[in-house]
Amino acid sequence: MAATIMVKVEVKFDGTNFNDITQYVEQIQLTYGRSALLQDFSAGGMSLFVDNTGGEFTPGHPGASYGDSQLINRDVRVSSEVVGGSDSYATYLFRGVITDVNYTAGFNTSQVQFVISDGFDRLATASIYNQTFAEAYTGVRVAEILDLASVDYPDESGDRDIDLGVANCLAASGVTATALDYLQQLTRTENGRLLINHAGTPSATNFGGILQFYARNASSDDHGIIISDSVTLSTGSAEASSLELEWGSELLFNSYEFTPATGAVQTGTEAASIAKYGERVIKRTLLSDADYSEEAGDYFINLFDEPALRVSRVMVDIDSATTATAEKLLHLHVNSALNLSYLPPGSATTVSGAYLVEGVTLDITPRDMATNAASIKAIYSTSAADQTGYWVLGDAVLSTLPTILAPSWIDTSSFRLDDPDRGVFPVRMG
Repeated sequence: MAATIMVKVEVKFDGTNFNDITQYVEQIQLTYGRSALLQDFSAGGMSLFVDNTGGEFTPGHPGASYGDSQLINRDVRVSSEVVGGSDSYATYLFRGVITDVNYTAGFNTSQVQFVISDGFDRLATASIYNQTFAEAYTGVRVAEILDLASVDYPDESGDRDIDLGVANCLAASGVTATALDYLQQLTRTENGRLLINHAGTPSATNFGGILQFYARNASSDDHGIIISDSVTLSTGSAEASSLELEWGSELLFNSYEFTPATGAVQTGTEAASIAKYGERVIKRTLLSDADYSEEAGDYFINLFDEPALRVSRVMVDIDSATTATAEKLLHLHVNSALNLSYLPPGSATTVSGAYLVEGVTLDITPRDMATNAASIKAIYSTSAADQTGYWVLGDAVLSTLPTILAPSWIDTSSFRLDDPDRGVFPVRMG
């Protein structure tokens, strides 16, 4: 039986209390994460379209119920609940602030579009000026940036989840940059993930919009999801409405030029790959030393020196799934694990693999505005699990090339700042 999903939209129009405006909502479009493995994460965004035929949201109009209040920078959150499900708390799908309001009026119609951005918008406008930092792990440096007076990123329960990291950033002085630009450079140094995550397993403190910094070998969140096409669908799995596969040069690199914080540019090549495909160079500037930069470069060309067939995106109608599966799908966020299988037309061999979610896009439309029941179409951008590992010098497992890390069986999560269990050394690994 298909799931019934209730969606709630709340806006803090007066700056203090959330108002439930779900009865006016006509459509919600939201996205966060990234569409490809080697892209930087950027701000998550949401467009919220509401019916304004009663004039409730007319911007700046003194007779409007909500439009006469301050609109820009007001908090917005969207949550979901599966009827008959087992979740104790609503699953929050997005949290952000209004950055723009667009008003469309016809002869018999009126609609307002709220444009909403998540916490990355705050980081993109915050500055670092002439700062000095001691040598530290990437996660420590991230926390230092967030705590600067000029950034002042919220640090209440559920606002941050920062890994210690594995890469070491050298001491630096006179650092002047936009906070987001510098944090993204830290992420490239770690080869980790820095983003705002808007889902995850519901809890008393999870209201969506958590700023997360994942170490390069952080363990994934495995929700036990298997997504496949209708031909190979197994019992209890989610059915994909469509899959997109890639094979080509999107992830093909056989030469690197990595610039460390100090010292000479580190370079390397893979001759066999260059002979077949021509030289394809990846260039990065890191905040670490020369030895680490060389290791990072070797990792890249080992992992990406041959093209590979991979599932790049999977589309799912969440409300067509069973109640239990719909809850699991709504919990998926960036760094969630899932398994995908697909039987290509004309083939007798099913393509299967373990994948990580890199980006989430949800298109939400009301089925019944009186009950808040909604239809939710999801697009999950993915990367293969074996593209999330990292070669580590001297490690019994990770120093053997190629390194394959499947999220279903390996747990290499690291020290987490301010975590009551993992914020005290020594941290037990695995």
